[in-house]
Amino acid sequence: MSNPLPRGTHRVLPGVALLTAALLTACSGPPQAATSAAAGFPMTVSSCGRDVTFDHAPQRVVTVGSVAAPLIAAAGAADRIVTRTFESAPFPGEYADELAGIETTSRTGEIAREEIIDRGPDVVVSFEGAAVTADDLAQVNIPLLVSRGYCRDAAGSFDDIFADIELYGRLFGTSAAANTEITSLRQRVDEVAGRNKAHTPLRAAALIISRDGAKISAYGRTSTVSSQMRILGLDNAFGDSDIRYSEINTETLIDRDPDIIVLLTQGEQTPESVRQALRERPELARLRAIRDNRMIVVPFGYTGPGPVAVEGIEVLDRELGALR
Repeated sequence: MSNPLPRGTHRVLPGVALLTAALLTACSGPPQAATSAAAGFPMTVSSCGRDVTFDHAPQRVVTVGSVAAPLIAAAGAADRIVTRTFESAPFPGEYADELAGIETTSRTGEIAREEIIDRGPDVVVSFEGAAVTADDLAQVNIPLLVSRGYCRDAAGSFDDIFADIELYGRLFGTSAAANTEITSLRQRVDEVAGRNKAHTPLRAAALIISRDGAKISAYGRTSTVSSQMRILGLDNAFGDSDIRYSEINTETLIDRDPDIIVLLTQGEQTPESVRQALRERPELARLRAIRDNRMIVVPFGYTGPGPVAVEGIEVLDRELGALR
């Protein structure tokens, strides 16, 4: 299968190209801009323990998952994204305006390898466990990077989010914008932490309910929402689990009996629909958080391992303030 030229690329006749190059050289002197753009390359970065080398700053990016596009936007490189795909919980938050107008495809299923290739990217930013792997794309010389928060050994920390933004700033040549954004995001997290230092810790559980309401999963200590809980002065009731999130039974939830439940919505779920899904289980009626209506509901996107989690912690802080 032949790869089409990227959108906006035009073939130039050899004679015209030579003449143009000669004129530019004569008129403009040494190619300082090109020399500056090439600074730092080739660049080798580590992605979930796998080294990936770039000869030049990528110009065309396909993102896979809900976190990658906001991360790149936070780094000041949203204009490099040509396609956003497999955003099972599309929620760019405060980065929505920067990402508006970019092609989005395959919201409910993994984009096919051939579709990625057809878009002519020079990098794909994805998550570990996606159907299209680094080995798949290596066969056609397309590098793949994985967001740190989705590596198998990720700690779910804000430091990982900021490290990703810094990395993309270096990779795309937008370090000034990336570092400015990191400084602002860190300050916002510190402000939330400062407001919650004096609070007596409350026991909380972050839960996500399957779309059919049949399954309940809880987030463990390596999730971003668990890091948010610590900053908010909450103890994660499932903080003894090293797994990012896992299905639980109602007996386990009853045994943990959290003071507060944080419910994460996905897809077409609404705050009332997920609250009702818990209330309809009679065995959970005696849980304090349900009995006293101490449930906070936010979109899942507010708790993913990306920059929107900073906006998310601010929202959780406001919601929590009404319950303390």
